[in-house]
Amino acid sequence: LSINYIMKIAHITYHYQPIVGGQEVYVKNLIGILDKEGIRNEVYQPINKNYHYFSKRNHDNVKLVFNLPFLGRFFPVIGRYLFNFFLLLHYFAFFKYDRIIVHYAFHSLPFWFFKKKIIIISHGVEWYVDGKTINDKISHLIASITFNRFKIVANDTHYYRTFDLDVRPGKKYFVEVGKNKWFIPNCVDLDIFKPSESIKELINYNIIFVPRQITWDRGIHLAIESFYLFSEKRNDYILLIAGSVREKEYKKYCDSLVQKYNLGLKVIWLKKIDNLQMPKYYSSAKITLIPTIRREGTSLSALESMACGCPTISTNVAGLKDLPTVQVNPDPVEISAKMIECSSRLQELSRNQSEIVRNVFNYENWKNAWMNVINNTFEQKKDK
Repeated sequence: LSINYIMKIAHITYHYQPIVGGQEVYVKNLIGILDKEGIRNEVYQPINKNYHYFSKRNHDNVKLVFNLPFLGRFFPVIGRYLFNFFLLLHYFAFFKYDRIIVHYAFHSLPFWFFKKKIIIISHGVEWYVDGKTINDKISHLIASITFNRFKIVANDTHYYRTFDLDVRPGKKYFVEVGKNKWFIPNCVDLDIFKPSESIKELINYNIIFVPRQITWDRGIHLAIESFYLFSEKRNDYILLIAGSVREKEYKKYCDSLVQKYNLGLKVIWLKKIDNLQMPKYYSSAKITLIPTIRREGTSLSALESMACGCPTISTNVAGLKDLPTVQVNPDPVEISAKMIECSSRLQELSRNQSEIVRNVFNYENWKNAWMNVINNTFEQKKDK
């Protein structure tokens, strides 16, 4: 590279603006570290109901891809297919980029002939492993046929084991675990996520905190059922659930569980909290619970919580196995028992988990690993 050359990277993602979940935060954080390295980043995302041509004026690096969002009301999964189709309208624009980072293998199909430029990011297995729907089968098929064609960065080892690559959970962080396959877990900004002043309104409560989007996969119902059993022995706690509602019918089901167990005064629902305010909530809680039942990478919520010194319990599914959380089977009886056990050793857990997160899951390690991938792939391109 000449000293004046500016590397240009395109990010292909179905979710970015507005930022409401873990994938969006990942894109934002990755762009942030690459920007600091002098790399120019542009993001291709579909128009959605909350982000369109009139709202993108504050994000010069966003390239909006045409979409038909109203069809999603009738065909919930069709948006991903339309995104792939309309990406083809931008096909010739991608020749100017040195790298094309594709978030999820599903969206790599329009770039089949850009083999040397492509880096696929897996944020976790995106299909139901036991699913039988056509969409699940298509998603798995696409991931299978692209697995050995493109370079892949996965933020959990579960993704690789799905394709029979022998990588044990929680091992080989930030390294190449197979040919052109890297394991780079999620990491957190330790300047933001650290022990903070508690929220005054919550200071007198013992809180179990569940920072999750309201969807079936994220296991909110499991948290409610577990908390009901837990509160039979520890009735001095409340359950605080914070996240955007992605599935309205599921939220109604969770509300019915609260009513069924007579927990109306002990379960508090909050809307999505601004990311910069999250350290205060983690620092106000006694325990954070990540009750995922399927499809998760190395959860940012879990890492953020532990970085803030809040003892964190998670189910032992998918990418959560790669984290230093207290892990338990996705069963309400077992989770409630683990919550009772952990409530008696909060300081020990806080200290141990926080130390591991700060030593391993930090931005410096994340940046170095990502720059290694990008420089490695660029050198391969030059050599050929």
